[in-house]
Amino acid sequence: DERIEQVAAVRPQGEAPAVDVRAAAGASGLNRRLVAAGLAVLVIALVGVVFLLPSAVERRKASTPPPAEPVAATVDPVAADVADDPGVDGPTASRPRVTRDYTPEARALDNEQIEFNLNDADLSGLDDEGKLRFNVDSILGELVSNLQTLEQRGVQRWAPVPYSRAQAFYKSGDEAYLRKDWAAAEIHYLDALTELEPLFERIETEFRAALDGARDAFEAGERVEALRLYELAVAITPNSPEARAGLERAQNLEAVLRLVDQGLEFEEELELDAAEASFGQAIELDPQWQPAIDGVERVRATRTQIQFDSRMSEGLDALAAGDYLSARAAFRMAQKLIPGSPEPADGLMQVDQGLRLGSIRTLEQEALALEASEHWEAAITTYEDILDVDANLSFAIDGLERSRRMSALHEQLDTYIREPDRLSVPSVMQRATQLVIDVTTMDTVGPRLGSQRDELSRLLKRAATPVPLQLVSDNMTSVSIYKVGVLGNFTNRRLELRPGTYVVVGARPGYRDVRLEVRVAPEDDMQPVVIRCEEPI
Repeated sequence: DERIEQVAAVRPQGEAPAVDVRAAAGASGLNRRLVAAGLAVLVIALVGVVFLLPSAVERRKASTPPPAEPVAATVDPVAADVADDPGVDGPTASRPRVTRDYTPEARALDNEQIEFNLNDADLSGLDDEGKLRFNVDSILGELVSNLQTLEQRGVQRWAPVPYSRAQAFYKSGDEAYLRKDWAAAEIHYLDALTELEPLFERIETEFRAALDGARDAFEAGERVEALRLYELAVAITPNSPEARAGLERAQNLEAVLRLVDQGLEFEEELELDAAEASFGQAIELDPQWQPAIDGVERVRATRTQIQFDSRMSEGLDALAAGDYLSARAAFRMAQKLIPGSPEPADGLMQVDQGLRLGSIRTLEQEALALEASEHWEAAITTYEDILDVDANLSFAIDGLERSRRMSALHEQLDTYIREPDRLSVPSVMQRATQLVIDVTTMDTVGPRLGSQRDELSRLLKRAATPVPLQLVSDNMTSVSIYKVGVLGNFTNRRLELRPGTYVVVGARPGYRDVRLEVRVAPEDDMQPVVIRCEEPI
């Protein structure tokens, strides 16, 4: 994830000295043509230097072997240390040594910009010693930059031996530099760079190893090891969010463990508020510590369970006492505490059953009272309400059938009573008479039913008693009465008819027929009925 800026330091080649045109042009006594010609020659020479000299130098370098490295007169202390340590490879044991013909890449940490580049250096005017010193200074700058970059990556902790060797070479180079032994200084500086160069490739590997090891140690509860490895990971990659977060967690681990243990003790003693507070403090220090998160969830679940059990007990007590409203409220509170539990649902079902049974008992008493008062239609409605609650209640089924039968009986009696004239019809009179007999022979006859029976009996007697009717005609009109017969021509005729409504018809040839409807009733003041055909056709 780390971004390394790389700037290659290119060692400058020999450059042709600059030509002082002004000196050539500044000579006194020359005419303008001569000066112009000289300037043209110099321009041509300059173009040749710029375009032809670099390729010539490259061809010469390709055909000429590199110069041999100068040998130091004294024994290298770093090499001696390495020789004494069989477990450590020397700078040239397993990798190529950086030489004067190779300058390692300049390194930068994160977004640091390296502005210097040997390609931009101006070496004109320097002698060979000056150029050598300039080259040594460039290598030294490269070395210092790489050292600073690696030190910011904590190299002392994850590569102490190569770092120590590089420091020793660095020190030897400085000593040679102070002696102005540029060749020796260059060798030591390049040896130091040789030690440092491979370390850049190890940064990411070392960081990942430290981070993975820290994570494993943290999960295993090895606080000291986790803290050490997280510190190493942060030292290697300071801007890693994961490493910094892990380091903070490792630093807080001891306090987190203490708070979790404290919370567990409180939880065991059912001091739930104190336990939740301890677990909560642990979560504040480490929001990802799972034992603390589990502890909070467990404590809250325990508190909820206690409240749930309390509400269920209240509901069952109220149910046993017949206080269905209080029982329902308690069971509903329990249902909100643990929505998926079947116990509150069972309690609510018992409440509903209790309410239904209470309602059924109330409705049953109401229905029996309505039957006793012979309000059969209302009794039918009440029994239907009971059966809506429980369709299998036999008393309600029987009561509904009984109420419907009695309601129909009352309706039949009322029908005969409302139309007393129809009782004169023999078939109707027969059915009505049988109905009166049936009611009279019943085991129980209520006041209302008895009153209807008596009224119908009176009307039957009325219907069976003939009523005199006087008919008056002109002796030329033929008179007939429907359902009675043809009376013929007469002037006066007296008949005995049962109460009812009769149709009297008069007919005479050449005259319009006459039709009269006459109601015969003993309670009416019967007047003579005149029937004559008097309207000629």
